[in-house]
Amino acid sequence: MLSKSEATEKSQRKLRKRLLLIPVFALLLKLSIISRIQGFDWFSAGGGDLVKGLGLLLDNNYIPANAWYGADGENYVRGLQGLARDGFFSTDGKLSYWPAGYPLLMWPLLIAFKGAFFGALASIQSLLYAFACAFFVDELTRTRLKKFAVTTALLLTLNPTLALNTIAVGYELPAVALSLIALAAMMRSFRLSKSSSLTVENLVASGSFLLATCMQPRLIIIGIVFMGIWAVAQYPIRVATIFLSLSTLIMFIAPATMIYRNSSANGYAAISTNLGVTMGIGAGPEATGGYNGKYNGVDCPEAKLAKNPAAADSANVRCIIKWYATNPGPALKLFWNKARFFWSPWFGPEASGTMARNPWRINHPLNDMLKTQDGTNLVVGGFGKFLSWLWVISNLALLFFGFMLLWRVGGLERVIALVSIAFVTLNWISSILTIGDHRFRIPSMGLSLLLQGIGFASLFIKKRNRFTGSSAKVEWQGVRWKASARTDNLPS
Repeated sequence: MLSKSEATEKSQRKLRKRLLLIPVFALLLKLSIISRIQGFDWFSAGGGDLVKGLGLLLDNNYIPANAWYGADGENYVRGLQGLARDGFFSTDGKLSYWPAGYPLLMWPLLIAFKGAFFGALASIQSLLYAFACAFFVDELTRTRLKKFAVTTALLLTLNPTLALNTIAVGYELPAVALSLIALAAMMRSFRLSKSSSLTVENLVASGSFLLATCMQPRLIIIGIVFMGIWAVAQYPIRVATIFLSLSTLIMFIAPATMIYRNSSANGYAAISTNLGVTMGIGAGPEATGGYNGKYNGVDCPEAKLAKNPAAADSANVRCIIKWYATNPGPALKLFWNKARFFWSPWFGPEASGTMARNPWRINHPLNDMLKTQDGTNLVVGGFGKFLSWLWVISNLALLFFGFMLLWRVGGLERVIALVSIAFVTLNWISSILTIGDHRFRIPSMGLSLLLQGIGFASLFIKKRNRFTGSSAKVEWQGVRWKASARTDNLPS
C-alpha cells in the first residue's frame, strides 16, 4: 500500500501528464488550420518567384498576399528579402528602420525551407508556443498553484488571440512564448534550490529574453527587471550581483548585434530608427494618443538638420520629451488615453490599435452582426461601449486580484506575482510613452492571463482550499530574500 506522500506524488504525475495533452491538442488543431487556409499554399509559396536557386534571391515585388501577417508583417518580410538578397550587412531600409532581429531569426528558416518558409514559420512558432505552455504549466503544478493549472493551461492554449496569432508573421507571439519559458525556468530554479549564479535555468531564461529582445528591443528593460527580481529573491547579494550581470550580458548580445550590423551596413550605430516616429504619432498638440490617420509629432528643427536617420531619430525623441515636459496638461491627457488604449478590446467602439489583421479579429463572430444596420448599432453603440468598458474593468480587476492573492501567499508564489506584474506594468508603460495600441499588450498576455486566471478561478474556490502545501514566510535581510530560496513552499 502506498504511503500518503507516494500517493500524492503519483496523483501529481497523473495531473501533469493530463495537462500536457492540452497544449498538444492545441498544437495539432493549429497545424490543421494552417493546412486548410484557403487561397495560399503555405508549403510551396511563390514557387520559383520566391526562391531563385541556392542564392535565395527574392523578387522585391513579391509578397504573398494571403499569408497571415501581423501589423508589420510585410515590413519584416521585406527585411528578410534584403537579407536573402544582400546578406547580413544589407542596406535595405526595413532592416534599420525596424529592428532587424525578427528578420534575422527568420533568415535560417528561409535558407532551410525555401518555398515552404511561411508554413515552416507558422509551424515552428506554434510548436514553440506549445512547448512554452507545456513547460510552464508543468512547473506550475509543482507549486502551491496546482489547483489553477488546468485553468491556466486552457486560458493560454485556447485563448483565440494567442492560439491563432502563432500562425501570423510577427514577433508578438514568439515573445509571449519566450516569457513563459523564462518564468518556468525561474520556477524550476527555485524548486531545485539552485545556488550557483550560472545554471541551466539562468541560461534558458536569459536566452529567452535575448531572443525576445532581438525581436523587440524594448523588452530588454523588462528582462533586466525580471532577472533582477529573481536574483534578489533567490541569492545573497554577491551571487545575485554575478547572476544579474551574467544575465544582462547575455541579453545585450541582441541589441549589440543589431547596432553592429547597422553600423557596418549604414555607417551609424543604432538598433533601429523608428522610435522618434513611433513616439511622435502619440505626441503633439494634434495627437489623440493613438493612431488617428496622420503623423502628429512636434516641431523638431534638430531632426531636419541631422546627418543620418539615427541622429534624426534621437533628435525627435529629445524634442518629444521636451514637449511633454513643457506641456504637462496635454501630456497627462495623452498618457491617460494611451493607458486605456493599451487595454482596449480587439473589437468594438473602444478598440484602438493595430490588431485589425489579427486572425481572431478577422474571424471574430461579431463580424456578421456588422452586416446589418441594427447589428452595427448594437456593436458600436451605447451597449457596445458598456460591454467594452465592462470587459476592460473586469480584466484589470482580475489582474490585480490575482496579483494580491499571490502576494499574500508569499514564498515562490510572491516572486511569480512580482515578475508577472512587473512584466505587464513595464510593457504598459512602454506603450504610454509611445503609442496607445492594444497590440502592444500581446507580449505580456501570457503573464497577465496567469494572474487574471488565478483571480477568476479563485472566485469559485473556497479560501482555505485555494493553495496547497505548507505555509512559507517571506523575510528580507538587506537585498536578500531568503525564504523564497527554500522549497518549503512546495506541496508536500
